[in-house]
Amino acid sequence: MPDTNQLFALDRLDPQVTALHERMGALGLASADPLTMPIAQARAAAERAHVFLNQNAPPIPARDIVAEGPVGPLQLRLYRPPTTQDGPLPVLLYFHGGGFAVNSVDTHDRLLRLLALRSGAAVVAVAYGKAPEHRFPHQHDEALAALRWVARHGASHGLDGERIAVGGDSAGANLALGVALAARAPGEPRVSFGLLFYGMFAHDFHTVSHRRFGDGRYGLTTARMRWYWDQYLGHAEPTRDPRAAPLLADLKGLPPLLLLAAGLDCLRDDSLRLAERLAASDVPFALSVYESLPHSFASMTRLVEAADGAVTRAALAVRQHLTEAFARGAQPTEA
Repeated sequence: MPDTNQLFALDRLDPQVTALHERMGALGLASADPLTMPIAQARAAAERAHVFLNQNAPPIPARDIVAEGPVGPLQLRLYRPPTTQDGPLPVLLYFHGGGFAVNSVDTHDRLLRLLALRSGAAVVAVAYGKAPEHRFPHQHDEALAALRWVARHGASHGLDGERIAVGGDSAGANLALGVALAARAPGEPRVSFGLLFYGMFAHDFHTVSHRRFGDGRYGLTTARMRWYWDQYLGHAEPTRDPRAAPLLADLKGLPPLLLLAAGLDCLRDDSLRLAERLAASDVPFALSVYESLPHSFASMTRLVEAADGAVTRAALAVRQHLTEAFARGAQPTEA
């Protein structure tokens, strides 16, 4: 007998997502699965697919910057939204997803432009080194270096180093949360807000969402997640290092966070568990679970209305915490 939970889940998939997948299939845009193709081929497939997904992105100015990283040059891309306000712009420091192994700033170009345009904040996107060529803690160290660069050198690019949010999706959400945790230390730049799309926060494949959604019906699989963690860590053993698995960290003292989870995602419970721990640690947060959407929905804004609405929700939260709250002279207490 078919699993009734699976039948219910299948009925919930947003029909616009189904239509998107069918259209991409008809165009020959293969899934970027590093389990079935060499990593270089998977990366190229991801770039091709996102050229389609990124069409009709808002034409706002963007330019590449080379910053000093912990082990060499660090590539950043600065997106500046149009503004009539005087003075430096607040900043959303963003880390793209892709299991630490695929994707790029280019694959996330439409999302980054939308976040800048709708939030009114400049977006600084980080082209961190990918696994397995670079392994933990390389990406964490580059992410923290990017935060320090914004705080120390952003003024020369019209950026306000006192108003910084961090954000990311999937592996990028892991980095964003790790940076927010590190920023609590004395002498580090202050992070005012965190934006976390469907993050991979712990090396754990035994959650309810992995059991229910990890077979690949909606894209991301548990097997692929195991592979991504192996490339990132360089071994298959679970890690207790909170820089790699921030769900295990002491979360007290974090800034307000917004968690946006996909309901049809093997990583859904990473966000739900993080929300439980944030509540227990008295960290202000909000959690939105988009029940009919799969992993990576933030890249589907061109053709999926619910995904576009979620990105708008995220951008408005950034605006609230970096612009409106500062105009009132106080920080909001909730995400």
